[in-house]
Amino acid sequence: MGFNSGFKGLIHSVNKTKTTWNIINENINKRHEKQDISSININGVVIQNNQIIANTFNSYYSSVAKHITKEINTSNTIGSNQNPVTYLHNILQQPLPLHEFKHVSPKEIENVAKSLKAKDSHGYDEIPTKVIQQSISYISLPLAHICNLMLSSGTFPTRLKFAEIKPLYKKGERTDISNYRPISLLPSFSKIFEKIILRRLIQHLDYNKILANEQFGFRSKTSTDLDSFHLISKILEALNNRLLVGGIFCDLMKAFDCVDHKILLAKMYQWHYR
Repeated sequence: MGFNSGFKGLIHSVNKTKTTWNIINENINKRHEKQDISSININGVVIQNNQIIANTFNSYYSSVAKHITKEINTSNTIGSNQNPVTYLHNILQQPLPLHEFKHVSPKEIENVAKSLKAKDSHGYDEIPTKVIQQSISYISLPLAHICNLMLSSGTFPTRLKFAEIKPLYKKGERTDISNYRPISLLPSFSKIFEKIILRRLIQHLDYNKILANEQFGFRSKTSTDLDSFHLISKILEALNNRLLVGGIFCDLMKAFDCVDHKILLAKMYQWHYR
């Protein structure tokens, strides 16, 4: 693919960022080779047994966050030795206004399913989104019933939490387990239910004005690109006023994995109407 033909494909592409990188990588002859993990280094010993390799990856991914957070002194993260849960309770002493989750209709299930990317990848159930999209008009009614039971009971189906974890090579030595990041392949049905919940959570957050204006990521009508534009505008404005500009940028190791679930659940409890 040359730059001219690639540019034409870019114009009609849905994911322009991904398409751009595909064009660049192809023109610099950089190809991603899919290779099975044949061996890893465990304490200086190269292991080739598939079962041991799988168990080692499982142990590493399930414990890496604990090793990182163990070194973090959380007592000084908020104020003077104040517990995060206590802090949340103090800043949100009044119950939030009632904003009930509305029931799900079969039509909404169909719309959400059609909004998913048509992929051949699948979770342990081996049902890809393509198959669901082709049959969604026949199964939207029972799916809506299941989703409404889920919302009314506050219980997400356990079977939809099962994920196939696949290590994806990043860079560096291929036998080093830390050079792989985990990819979770969840059942496609869980993606439909997750989007239904997300819609209602966003409505609740927006209705009660919970999120800060500085939250650009993962919100509609805004993006990290807009965040970058806002930052650059502030920098240029300061430079034009002959002011000094400084910046501190933090790259958090395993940021998503190290989220404290107790604090997260406590925040959600405080946000929820009582």
